[in-house]
Amino acid sequence: MTGKPLVCSIRNPHPITIGDPRAEFSSGCAVVDVTFPSTKSVDIGDIIFKNNYTALLTVKFKVREENDKGETSLTWVTGLKNLQLMPDPHCEDRAQSYFRIRRNQLLTPPDNVLSVRLVLQQPSPVWLSFGLDDIKFYPPKDETSDLMLSELVNGDMPADDEAMDNIRAKVKDNKDIPPMEEISSSLQQMWALSETARINQTEASLGRFDIDGSYDINLLSYT
Repeated sequence: MTGKPLVCSIRNPHPITIGDPRAEFSSGCAVVDVTFPSTKSVDIGDIIFKNNYTALLTVKFKVREENDKGETSLTWVTGLKNLQLMPDPHCEDRAQSYFRIRRNQLLTPPDNVLSVRLVLQQPSPVWLSFGLDDIKFYPPKDETSDLMLSELVNGDMPADDEAMDNIRAKVKDNKDIPPMEEISSSLQQMWALSETARINQTEASLGRFDIDGSYDINLLSYT
């Protein structure tokens, strides 16, 4: 795990109901949907989260696939199935522990991912609620690219001509232009903030000076 986590929008756990949703019956299953900026797909390396009384976890990826004819399609694939987070659903052991899922632990490589669906299960009736907290997705580490960049900047790679030396000098001296990764990260953070505001928007009217249905006379002005 290196670098900054991927920018994404994470919805609150949505419980799966059976029959009348107003009935006081819990299926012990909930779904958390994670979306990434719609302008691009992402490759996922590590997944890190804090458990919140979830017993079993299934991870599904919505990926973009391309066939031999060049046609693209969106497909759901399973990355993990029924990963046991709590040894005993009725006991608190590992109920609030941090977990790290590595890329090589997944059943399929999470490349060209558009969204992620986390299926949470808690069969025990002991706990009133369950979920996952502090969910973060990290990109895979490109060790080859990191090594080549380090060698280029440090002068370890042999230069073919004088132009390569000039390029290296400009890369070192230019402090005004931010890296493309930083620009992309800023744009993605703006998108995530707008998505969070859209998801959490409320239809309730907001009073300017009312507090608990009353008004504080010190907040009012007389004209």
